[in-house]
Amino acid sequence: MKQKPIINTLILSFVLILSPSLHSSETIVVDNNKIIEYKGYSGQWIVNSSPELLENAIKTYSTGEKDIAAVNGSDFRNKKTVFIPFSQSYIAYVKNRASCGTITVGENEFIWPIADFDRISSSFGRRWGSFHEGIDIPAGRGIPILAVSGGRVVYRGYAGNLGHTLTIEHRENMFTRYCHCSELIAKEGDIVKQGQVIAYVGSSGNSTGNHLHFEVRYGEFPLNPLDFLPFSPCVKEAQYMKKLD
Repeated sequence: MKQKPIINTLILSFVLILSPSLHSSETIVVDNNKIIEYKGYSGQWIVNSSPELLENAIKTYSTGEKDIAAVNGSDFRNKKTVFIPFSQSYIAYVKNRASCGTITVGENEFIWPIADFDRISSSFGRRWGSFHEGIDIPAGRGIPILAVSGGRVVYRGYAGNLGHTLTIEHRENMFTRYCHCSELIAKEGDIVKQGQVIAYVGSSGNSTGNHLHFEVRYGEFPLNPLDFLPFSPCVKEAQYMKKLD
């Protein structure tokens, strides 16, 4: 099995280290201060949620609009995610900081949320000019959705574009989210076991067809679910190796 690439997500960065065994444990190093390389520039991704946030990032990172436009295009102010190149002075500052932690994902700790599937239709990363924070698994309406690992349901409701959604808290600030469901079975506060049916596939919210949008998060930050789920021949190698650029 090929070693998976460095995964850079918005603000946090996660380095995945695999041993040769297909089902070996995985260690993820979480480093808030990692410098991401993108299109020849060093910097970080930000979620462009407001003009004030973008202006603050420009000021904090001592960068110029010319460099931002060179990376993101002249319409960067209208994009959901923007890569902010760092000035040389800020790069030196970041390199002198140290803040990291680790998450160890054991063998068989996660299972696929759909027991029988033949592909994923959309990968984690940039898509259609924005950032896709999970993977999409096509399946027929009413197909059972399984809890990928044991935990506690911390959210059950209708989440706007994501439709009927469940969020499960696992451990070490890790969460999984199950979206576009047709029906939610588990209730908020429930303690669920791995493999337990928690919902059914649907197309609620902003959806083009029946599928499960599945996310893995460390706190508020999205991670690539393929780095946690068991290897599947139904997933193309290019999807495993996909980078954010």
